[in-house]
Amino acid sequence: MFTLTKQSLQGHYSVRPVDKATDRSVIREIFRREFYGNTKMQYPDEGLWEIYDRMDTNAAFGAYLVSQDNHILFLLEVHPPVQMDLRSEVLSQPGTIGIYCFYHSLLESANLPAFRACISSLFTYSSVSRILTTLNHIAPGDPRATLLKRSGFSRLPENTDKAAIYCCTRESFHLNSLLSVPHFEEPMNA
Repeated sequence: MFTLTKQSLQGHYSVRPVDKATDRSVIREIFRREFYGNTKMQYPDEGLWEIYDRMDTNAAFGAYLVSQDNHILFLLEVHPPVQMDLRSEVLSQPGTIGIYCFYHSLLESANLPAFRACISSLFTYSSVSRILTTLNHIAPGDPRATLLKRSGFSRLPENTDKAAIYCCTRESFHLNSLLSVPHFEEPMNA
């Protein structure tokens, strides 16, 4: 199971697996915001929970709610590369995993340090050397793209898919940490 190995000086973050029994309304709201924006359409349950029932949950894989002091920030899905909807040549490098991140609100200032704590923790797994994610329908200045870039992700130039593919390596994450926000991360106390 995935846990945080670092914390930010900006607040206490926690990660817990999605619980179908108690998290239905928050997951539905996160997806409603992601796919419908400010419209009040309700996100349907059909197919949603079946995906989580079939999701690989070995090691760090699974679906997690990331919170700051009991306030939900985002849903993080961690997938083996074969479960990503990407071209096989993008996924073929050993040590590759995929993530999808769905924000409760894009305006939360805690999103960046919490997301960086998650990425840092994923890189503590010796089997993980490269993290991929995708963004659909990105406009210039999209806060999701900015968050990815500030976390060491860069857009793969050979994208031919309709979605933009972003990649982060241990090296790009570490370099980004040294250049931008090294003082925001401290080891967690046991």
